[in-house]
Amino acid sequence: MPSMIGNWFSSTLSAEPDVKIAYENLQSEYFKLKSETLLLRTLQEENQGLRALLDATERLEEKVTLAELMHVNLDRDNHRVSVGRGLSSGAYVGQAVIDDKGVIGQVTEVMPLSSIVVLITDPGHALPVQVERNGLRTIVRGTGSLSRLVVPYLNQNSDIKEGDILLSSGLGGRFPNGYPVAEVSEVKMIEDEAFIQVFASPIGKLDRSNHVLLLSREKRAANTLKNSSSRGVE
Repeated sequence: MPSMIGNWFSSTLSAEPDVKIAYENLQSEYFKLKSETLLLRTLQEENQGLRALLDATERLEEKVTLAELMHVNLDRDNHRVSVGRGLSSGAYVGQAVIDDKGVIGQVTEVMPLSSIVVLITDPGHALPVQVERNGLRTIVRGTGSLSRLVVPYLNQNSDIKEGDILLSSGLGGRFPNGYPVAEVSEVKMIEDEAFIQVFASPIGKLDRSNHVLLLSREKRAANTLKNSSSRGVE
């Protein structure tokens, strides 16, 4: 019996390092698989976003170029992003930028391989729009908040209400008409004031998009949308 106990104790001591190594290997394999799962989830979400953008191009007449976000600058007074398309891809100053939901901004600076896009929420940005419901023309201005735009200079008799959708009007020539811009979120009458206070929420995914579409002034032929799988996307 003492001999059997001694042999068991010796075998246990000799096996312990093997068990520890096996445990460490399993732990390493677990974290590796966990990281691969997270990466797969990220890739799936990115693919879904790209698929939504490509589906959106089927509804567009304008030529579009797919661009990836490279850098984001979203402080209170400066809402700008950098995208990986520049002069070599045909980008130009004033080019409208959208995602699969709506308008997000326009190109303000172009380099050989990248461009700077100012978002519609930038305090210095203004965009001509019209109310989808009745065609009322106005503008929306950025407020420095990613979730809020202001609709200024509407008088007390203006036919606008919460829930109205604001579309790009095409005035000014930079943004084609008919693209979703914002939804009216608040209409406030102020006594003894000539204008009412109107605020709206952007429809585009300003802080969530990894890819965007640059709209070109060049129109695409209607049959291109039906017969080409690429549909003008570069």
